[in-house]
Amino acid sequence: MNKGEKKILAPDEVDLVRVFVLTIRYFNKVKFVFLFFNLFALGLGSGYYFFKSKVYESKFIAECQSIPDSRVVDLIQDLDKIRENEDWSLLAQKLKMKIDEVKKIKEFEPLPNVVIEKEAKGLDDYLLPTTEISYKFGLIVKVKDNLILPKLQKGIIHYLSSNEYSTIRVDRFLENRKSLLKYLEKQIINLDSLNLLFATKIVSSSNTSSTVTSPGDYKGLLVNLKERALAVEDQIKFCSPVMVIQPFTAFKYPVAPELFTVFGLSLLFGNLVSFLAILLISLRKTYIENKDIE
Repeated sequence: MNKGEKKILAPDEVDLVRVFVLTIRYFNKVKFVFLFFNLFALGLGSGYYFFKSKVYESKFIAECQSIPDSRVVDLIQDLDKIRENEDWSLLAQKLKMKIDEVKKIKEFEPLPNVVIEKEAKGLDDYLLPTTEISYKFGLIVKVKDNLILPKLQKGIIHYLSSNEYSTIRVDRFLENRKSLLKYLEKQIINLDSLNLLFATKIVSSSNTSSTVTSPGDYKGLLVNLKERALAVEDQIKFCSPVMVIQPFTAFKYPVAPELFTVFGLSLLFGNLVSFLAILLISLRKTYIENKDIE
């Protein structure tokens, strides 16, 4: 084809360069429509993001003295059902909190032992263990105000501790430990009373389950009994229905609404409205032109 001659296209051919140029020209004409609606949508998104109540997430990990993990999960799920039903007075009663405080709770999500252990080990191909670690449980909460987290933590501890099943089991454990401690203290007193007799002869104590044949045996048995008594005293002293491993942490940044999600949806909304407005403008212009021809 010589210079200056116009290229003739077949009916089924499309000049992509011409289509691209025409598209750029068209969008250049309607760019103010896109600019207006996108700025409008971003304004709406900004207002939503800054005035919408923020939701914060935090995790709590603890061990129960007497309630198995599966039962703890059920108890926490019951709390979440009460929240979903918006029975704020009952929820406040169970957590020993005020009604306006429990209204700021958005979600309870109990974590079973398997999830906790997977996170601790950091294994992607973690398999379900054949035996669970007894009594350990985790809980994720979402709240509108981080300031209620300390009260919420105390409320959850109270809720689990005041459970009748838990109370009975803890009381039985304490009774057992106290009886054992009394027995150990009696054995220690009996061994102390035999100390003077080792200077002259070998003594076989009928008050203990072990036979003492030398001063060395006596001292070793006495040390073991005292160590065991101290361990039992610690069990009694630190016995609690719920032992906190990881308390709630008040994080600075919320999990909802998410900044990038809000502004991304705002831009999408702005562009959709822009296309719709341009389509309506084009249809109106075509209608007017056809009406004038008629």
